[in-house]
This record gives sequence, structure tokens and C-alpha cells, in this order.
Amino acid sequence: MRALIVIDMQNDFVQQGGALYFTGAERVIAPVIDLVKNAIDNSDAIITTQDWHDIDDVEFTLWPRHCVKNTIGAQIVEPLKTHLAGYEKYFAVHKNRYSAFYGTNLDELLRKLSVKQVDVCGVVTHICVLFTVEELRNRGIDVRVHEKATASYDSDLHRFAIRMMKEILGAEVVP
Repeated sequence: MRALIVIDMQNDFVQQGGALYFTGAERVIAPVIDLVKNAIDNSDAIITTQDWHDIDDVEFTLWPRHCVKNTIGAQIVEPLKTHLAGYEKYFAVHKNRYSAFYGTNLDELLRKLSVKQVDVCGVVTHICVLFTVEELRNRGIDVRVHEKATASYDSDLHRFAIRMMKEILGAEVVP
């Protein structure tokens, strides 16, 4: 089975005024929605990851406070949430580290669904996207990264991460 993993498309990252919003982040919303529509049309599984932190999470020693559990900032952006509502093959994964595998049920979920191929999109390319793709490839899962549906606050690191995923991890990068 194929799955679409949508990484951290949350208000704190992609909506103006969000705690870690960066200029241009909202540009990936439309391409992500297109991927979601396609996945639904193909009856693929769709998995969203959400940063989901305690108020005193250790990550806040590195980053400003963001995506605190059950806050508006931690919620999936509204247009995406609307498209996922009621889809029977939609699953949410809450995480508190860069990789969507660390301390979550993602590995178990992918095995249960017999996922062998994954499309990936979301933010931030050189952080949560990269570390999740690395873990997917470690598990022998074929990965397609949709570059137009990923974004970073640093264009050099975005390009670096895309190269790493393609050249080192062996992911297919779709322009």
C-alpha cells in the first residue's frame, strides 16, 4: 500500500503569526492539498504528523515555545483539516522530536497498513522532513519527496536536505 505523510502542517509553522512561522511557508498549503486530494482519490492512507509538546518541553531550550499540546498553534491548518475530515484512511501522529518515529506509533502503523511506498510533503525540509525520510529509508520503504510541497526558513538548508534525501538516502525527489 502507498501512504502520504504530511509533516507538521500546523498553524505555528505555516500561518502568519505562528510561533515558528517563516515567510513563504504558506505557499506549500495548496500543493499539499493537491497531494491529499490525489491520495484520497487513490484510497491511499494519509498520515499527518504534528509537533505536540508539553509546556516545558526540552526542545524549547533550542527553539521558541511552539505547538504546545491542544493549542491553536498545534492544530493542523484549516484547509488541510477540512479535506481530511471524515476520510477513513486518515491517521494522526503526535510527536515531540524531529523524527516522526521517535516515541510514536508510526512504525507500527506503517507495518499494520503494509505500507511499502510513501509520498512525503510538509515542513521544515531540513529538520522534520529530512529526519523522517531518513527513518523511512532505514526501514526499506520507498519514498517520494514532493519538493514543491516542502518548505524551509533557510533556502540553502532546504536545497541541502533535498540533495541529502535524493543522493544519500535514495529517495525520489519530485520537482
